[in-house]
Amino acid sequence: MKSEEELLFMARRFIAGDDRSMEFVTSIEKFTLEHLIDSEMLEFLTEGLSLYRPWAGSPYWTEEDMLQLMKDFVTEYGHGES
Repeated sequence: MKSEEELLFMARRFIAGDDRSMEFVTSIEKFTLEHLIDSEMLEFLTEGLSLYRPWAGSPYWTEEDMLQLMKDFVTEYGHGES
């Protein structure tokens, strides 16, 4: 599987509710930094991935914020999916 496809797969897992843990989001961030460092995909996700703390409150991102980001990401990069 190509790196872009793997990242989309991970985003879909988050959207589906299969895993919304901090550990999973951290693994998405690490994967993106390792495999897609110079990509628009990384730029798209950077702020949300680094600020995801569903329990911490402002200025951190909630689960709902991350869910919306992942939906927007799949819409933007998933070849017309929503």
